[in-house]
Formats: sequence, structure tokens, C-alpha cells
Amino acid sequence: MSYVKQNFVDGQTLTAAQLNHMEAGIANAAGTQGEKGDKGDKGDTGPAGAKGDPGEGFTANAKALLLNLFENAAYKTNTMQPTLNALRAEWGGSAQEVPVQSVSLSAVTMTLNESESKTLTATVLPANATDRAVVWSVLPTGFATVANGVVTGIKAGNCTVTATAGGKSASCAVTVEVVETAQLIYSLPGETVLTQGLDTGLKLLEHASTETPQYTILVDAKAGDDFNANTWPAFLHCLTETGDTGNLPGFNSTSSPLNNKTEFAYYNYGGVTLSDSIEHLKTRTRYAVQIDGRKYRGGSTYCPLTEWKTTNGTIIDVPQTFLIGAAQSADGSKKQQFWLGTLYQCKVYKGLLSDDKVNDYIEKGW
Repeated sequence: MSYVKQNFVDGQTLTAAQLNHMEAGIANAAGTQGEKGDKGDKGDTGPAGAKGDPGEGFTANAKALLLNLFENAAYKTNTMQPTLNALRAEWGGSAQEVPVQSVSLSAVTMTLNESESKTLTATVLPANATDRAVVWSVLPTGFATVANGVVTGIKAGNCTVTATAGGKSASCAVTVEVVETAQLIYSLPGETVLTQGLDTGLKLLEHASTETPQYTILVDAKAGDDFNANTWPAFLHCLTETGDTGNLPGFNSTSSPLNNKTEFAYYNYGGVTLSDSIEHLKTRTRYAVQIDGRKYRGGSTYCPLTEWKTTNGTIIDVPQTFLIGAAQSADGSKKQQFWLGTLYQCKVYKGLLSDDKVNDYIEKGW
């Protein structure tokens, strides 16, 4: 049977006979398949072909894109940074710079004494920053030094210590204080109303002729509302009464009815005003007196601390004790010239407190 070409059109439905006719035509065209022949002997291996071009691998642009991906990957850590830098080197680049984000110090303020040392610790973030070296500095100079974070006080004053790394910095405000060597030898046990004076029991000038007396006396007191200066009331008194006003060894301060001032005298020399009026005397006031050999000075809440004065009087021993609010009679048998008021506190130091400490007391109190 010969095959007759069929001309089908779109949408035509084919019958079984038409399909069978098509199948028969296809088989007839292919012919009858013969039996499979022998495989035959294997031919000789031909010569090897030329080696293929290995190609460029990653292009420079591809490498840059991959490195950018790795450098900004969320899994990048301090431990992986060396690996990333090694990959950059393998591909002809240099190690990646990791910028410093912040520098912080273990303290933002510090107070230390002269010759005392304290340590500041600087923290540089991130931990894998390329330039983590910390450079320390201090300004103004002269008050403290800093070496590898160790701050040492030089002299009293204020300065700023700064730590810098990778363009970032942090600072600490440093206060250097004078080393106080004065020893507290007396402190008033409690608030006391002064009517007959207070005897501290301290013989401050007992060996003044052979030893250099050094004392700081701090007093917090208020004269009574009905206080008057008519009797020359004695406020601070450590004096040998000789009966001769031109020869009064020791120190004393009395309120004068002539000018209503309370002044301090040391071995017959004055020039130090502790109170400039009775009105101020009647308000709670802080007083300070210092003695250093032949020198002396004083001040109060209302009267600035004076410069050091020098007595030219003869320094002799004074066996009498230090009284507050009274004076001893010439024969030492009784107290007199009572200063009426309230004594809130009195502290006596053997030695000289620093100017800063004395002025702080006058301005701020204990």
C-alpha cells in the first residue's frame, strides 16, 4: 500500500483509519531494520589535542565585587578579618583599613594628691580597628603627667588628660590637690552655748621660744542677739596677761567698742580683721586663723583671708591654754571678758592646711 499525503486543516477531527494510514506510511518510509552488525576492532588512539585556554578566572571587577560583599558581610568578625585580608592579598590588594568608631575612658573625672598616681584605661572600638594605638596627652602642662594611662599629680591645679586613637578621642578632667600634712589635734565634741568661755586645754604656745609653732584654727560661731562690745569681749585667747597692753605675749582677738571690729593680734602685732561689724558678728560666721612661727594670718566669711603678717615681737613661751569666748585675768586665777554666743564647731590642726582647704572652709564650711 502506498502512502497518500493527507492534507489536514486546523480544527479537523481525525479518524482511526486516518491515523493508522499515517502510521503505516511512516513505517514504509523507514524501511525494515536489519540485524545489528559486529562491533569491530577498536581503532588506534589519535594524538592528544592542544591544551585548552584556562581563561581569565574571576575578572578584576568580579574580585572587587566579592571583596566588597565579604567586607560588609554580617558575619565579619575580629577573627575573620585576617582571613579577609589574606584574600585581598591573594588577589593583589592590601589589608582592609578598619576605622576607629569610638574611644572611651574608665573615668571622666579624677582627683589625686601631689605625687599620687592613678590609672586610666582607654577602650577603643571596634576591637578589630586597624589603628588601635592610644596616644596620651595632658593640657595645660605642669599639673600632672600621663604615661600609658598612668596619671601622676605634680602640683595643685586642674588639667585635662586626653586619649586619642584613630582620630577619635576621650578626655578626663583631673584635679590635683595639695597633700595635707596638718594633724587634727582638737575637735569640739558638740555645739556649745558660750556664757563663761570654753577652755580647750590646748597649750599651743607652751614651747614657742624653742619650737616653731604651726597651727590652723577653724571656728564656726555666732554672737548672741544682745551682744555688745562695751567690755572688750575676748573671742580667741591664748595669752599671758601681763597688765601691760604693750607687752602681750601670745595671741588674742577681742571685739572693740571703738570701731565694733573683732581683730586678731599675735605677739603685740595686729592687722588681721576677723569681723568688720557687730551685725556680722551676730550672724553665723566661719573664722580661720593660721600661725607659722613669726607669721600669722586670718579671715572669715565676711573678711577675706589676709596675706601673711609678721610680728616683730619677742616670741616667748605662753603656758596658758587656748580659750574661746573668754580671757584669763593677769594672775590667771579667773576668766573674764566673756564673749556671749554659740560655738557650733572648733577644729585645731597642728600644721598648716593648704590655702585651698582654708578658703574652702571659709566659703563652704566643713
